[in-house]
Amino acid sequence: MFNNSYEARPFRIYDAEQPNLPTKLFGGKASGIRSWDEENVKYPVALSWQKALFGEYWVPEELQMGKDIEQYQTLTEAEKLVYQYTTGALNWLDSMASDVVTYLFMTTSDPSFRTLLTIIASFETTHNVSYEHMTSTVLGAAEKDRAFQEVRKLPLLQKRNDFIIGKLDKMITGLTGYLIEKRMTGKEEMSDELLQTLYEGLLAYQILEGLYFSGGFVYFHSLARDNKMIESNNMINLIKADENQHSEIFGLIIQILMAENPQLNTKANMQYSLDFVREAVELEKEWTAWLYKDIDTLSIKEYHDYVEYLANLICRNAGLQEPFPGNGEIKSKWIVNYGSKKQTEGAIAPKADFLQGNAINYKHSDGKDDFDL
Repeated sequence: MFNNSYEARPFRIYDAEQPNLPTKLFGGKASGIRSWDEENVKYPVALSWQKALFGEYWVPEELQMGKDIEQYQTLTEAEKLVYQYTTGALNWLDSMASDVVTYLFMTTSDPSFRTLLTIIASFETTHNVSYEHMTSTVLGAAEKDRAFQEVRKLPLLQKRNDFIIGKLDKMITGLTGYLIEKRMTGKEEMSDELLQTLYEGLLAYQILEGLYFSGGFVYFHSLARDNKMIESNNMINLIKADENQHSEIFGLIIQILMAENPQLNTKANMQYSLDFVREAVELEKEWTAWLYKDIDTLSIKEYHDYVEYLANLICRNAGLQEPFPGNGEIKSKWIVNYGSKKQTEGAIAPKADFLQGNAINYKHSDGKDDFDL
């Protein structure tokens, strides 16, 4: 039998004694009712993000991968191995991402952001399906399973991922205790210690979204620049567009957290963020220097410059000081050209047939299409 005691149900979906307008993003009070009238939304930017997230909806199985099955056989052995390791590493991160976001959804006291986190979690699950669809189609199920298991044993990748997993685990443990105490005592406020743990966990999640995800996509852009595995790159660019949105939203969450809790806005935390992001960058450089050592389509120096740019970008999104002032702009413009869902003006597009072009420009109807019946 299920335990239906009051203490055993830490997540409360509705509180009749509280207003619809939340008092804080975390550790506040709210009824739990979603009301999308602006007077009941503490941060109206959530309205815009809710629409923007839904505007990116897509279905992995609708993208064709047939040509990549043939092209994969023409890759060098090193290129094949990196394709396997990179998709496996991305799938590993996405598997964690959907769970972390779901936990934050359960913890936030702002109903509008609870909705945003629900949508983000669903997209992270879609990305998991995407990597499975892409690799099972191109590699075959058996080789995909082997690669996805093998990637978890790579020492440098384990070292990189453990750096953020520790912070994420600590955040989830702290939030679990908070939810249970809240249910037992009715106490809404978070302690300063928990808020600090939350800040550090959110920064680690920004590294996952904005650095390790976004960095991992570049290998596929480099293959597309060499007119290889274009369909895989199309899939990656759809995922990348989502992850860029998620990184911006989590940067906003960090900004709100610090604005609502000024005790977090200290010189010590500013230095902590700089040191943490810089160490994350060094771990990414160490991992990819080994990963890309035999790859001709991608310069390790170019990639490492791009990683520093990404680190600056996620800090900028979060309102934090940029750790690499010399890398404020993208130096390798081809990453933009081959890493965009929609080709920008002047971009050098890879050779593509009609279906490939449709995948790059995947979009929904606005309901104004005319049909002759």
